[in-house]
Amino acid sequence: MPIWTLRRVALEHQPGPARPACDNDRMSSAPIDTLIIGQGLAGSALAWRLHDLGERVCVIDDGHHSASSTVAAGLINPLAGMRFTLRPEVPDWLAAAERWYRELATAFGRTFYHPLPMLRLFRSVEQRRFYGRLLDDPRAQGLIGQSFAADGCPESVAAPFGGFHQQRTGYVDLPLLLGTLRDWLRAMEALHEFALPPEAIRLTPDGVVASDIHARRLVFCDGARLAENPWFRDLPLRPGKGQILNLDGDTWRPRHIVNGAHWLVPLADGELRFGATHEHDALDRRTTPAGRQALLDGFAALRPHRPAPRVLAHQAGVRPGTADRQAFLGAHPQHAQLWVFNGFGARGALAIPWYAQCLADHLLLGRALPAEADIRRFA
Repeated sequence: MPIWTLRRVALEHQPGPARPACDNDRMSSAPIDTLIIGQGLAGSALAWRLHDLGERVCVIDDGHHSASSTVAAGLINPLAGMRFTLRPEVPDWLAAAERWYRELATAFGRTFYHPLPMLRLFRSVEQRRFYGRLLDDPRAQGLIGQSFAADGCPESVAAPFGGFHQQRTGYVDLPLLLGTLRDWLRAMEALHEFALPPEAIRLTPDGVVASDIHARRLVFCDGARLAENPWFRDLPLRPGKGQILNLDGDTWRPRHIVNGAHWLVPLADGELRFGATHEHDALDRRTTPAGRQALLDGFAALRPHRPAPRVLAHQAGVRPGTADRQAFLGAHPQHAQLWVFNGFGARGALAIPWYAQCLADHLLLGRALPAEADIRRFA
């Protein structure tokens, strides 16, 4: 049974017979609805949602050469940064993310999302004050648990200032998820694998033509490459390079994600993923000896007096962050056939499912875009 048919049956959703999203034999006479550039998490989630609403979708991807999703931690963490910031959108993000990852598990019979409790390690005495504020915030109920002292950490890691328990956290196996959705797109003949330079995109009165592919609209979901985009490069993108390590945990199997100066994720296969560096100068995907050593030093600080772990993999990617730390959703102000869905930074695994649903509903049902992400805020 084809993957797309399996998916329809598994979800008990019947909006009409599924069909290939882009058929090369009829592309010139029957344009597709939406052409998506980039098959990272953003492009994949948007393609899934639009197809679910009956759109004819096609994706162009450069073989994940420029995607940060394939090397990201995939963390689901509703409390951001040093101040444990709880954004008002978090309940919507959590609900949409948990729902979508369950939906995918049902459709493909694979586990993509791994719920795991998280230990937040205080990095200073002052951070306890931010935790105290959360205790008085009713929105944080169900997200935070008890604090612990330096000598009461549930894992064998250094926690000189103590920390607290956090719930509704976990990680998404992004390589498995993206590979599975890549196969799904291929099965529908809805994936073209090549790099698309901007000069190969031509605007027409009724849509776009991109390397002989005709579409009513085109959505850029290609991460940090937005900085080179002639139509959207004026948006205040703030990309940042991050390097991570996969480590052999030997006999140590933590029961929590640990999040302090660095994060540590115990993967289902027994490896430990550890990261990440934050670099804003060299925005490339090359790993460096300095990055590797910085991470090993961070792990040594977390697990002092223990042998250095064996490095199994060393990867780097560029996060598509933004100046105001809000996503980019919306149409170009002069070219209504060009759209952007980008700028999710380090919180993509949590936020993208919700915003993909919002953009799909906006395009097909006319619902308003979330104001915090609508690029008209820069008008």
